[in-house]
Amino acid sequence: MLNKTLRGEIDKGLPGPLYYLWSEESCFLEDALSAYVDVVISSHPADFNYDTFDASAPVQEIVNSASTLPFMAPRRLVVIKDFQEFKAPAIKTLRKYLDAPSDTTCMLILSRKAARATLKVKWKSIGLNIKEWEIPAWLRQAAATRGLKLSNDAVDYLIEFIGNEIGMLLMEVEKLALSGKKTITGEDITASTGMMRKYTTFDLIDSIIAGQTARAFRILKTMFGGSSMEAPVILGTLNWHYKQFYSLWLNKGKRPARMREKTFRGLSRYLSSYNEDSFFNIFKHLHEADVGVKTSGRPELVIELLLIKLLQKRRLN
Repeated sequence: MLNKTLRGEIDKGLPGPLYYLWSEESCFLEDALSAYVDVVISSHPADFNYDTFDASAPVQEIVNSASTLPFMAPRRLVVIKDFQEFKAPAIKTLRKYLDAPSDTTCMLILSRKAARATLKVKWKSIGLNIKEWEIPAWLRQAAATRGLKLSNDAVDYLIEFIGNEIGMLLMEVEKLALSGKKTITGEDITASTGMMRKYTTFDLIDSIIAGQTARAFRILKTMFGGSSMEAPVILGTLNWHYKQFYSLWLNKGKRPARMREKTFRGLSRYLSSYNEDSFFNIFKHLHEADVGVKTSGRPELVIELLLIKLLQKRRLN
């Protein structure tokens, strides 16, 4: 669990009566819930002191549960899941309890969205999402809780092959935990055919823009290994993606109408590192590569040289 605020609350025994935890990743919410059960319920009888509700439950039933005294335990744990689905009338009814929560109940509210500022409830609100640069540390931690140690190259390969999708990464860690090995290396990852995925030119351009030289050439090598990804195809789609990137830059970061959400999110991170001269040189290199692919007897070498130029330009920026 990477969130320092939540770890601090857990270390103190979760003393607050109201907690609002939110994340777009359900696995983070489930991990947090497990920690709450361990701390609040502990060895006490769960049947009498632990209730879970969602948006389908009558609000008065939630309030009654939270207002009930614990049985052979210092506190009850009442969990509300998917709070983002609660309608305004239900929240209004629940608000009476939220304004005056019971001291003998720990109410945990889980949501896929951050709490609306207009609610002005005195709960402990904690966002559990993690930043991209935190994913390697989270991945090591997730593996450690399952008895696995991931080497540095294993972490790099997992993220490269799977991407930054938390749920997918967690699924792969679960699979690796079933292998019987205690330490997973990069070789273990690359040896697993189920781990390998087909790369797209978006993966390639993403690695170029991010300045990830080794990853860019590894992706290119994989693409050339497939029958459909020949030099002209790769070059044509690189042209298309860079035109998308340029249109986003011209639009001052505002998403163009026909741009996919994934493309928008991926490219937006790097806009500040580019200017008009950057794009002029990029399209110049692409044009030269187009001529080279059509006239050279070694089109793959032309694309490799193009990558070197684009990556050098990225470092100069």
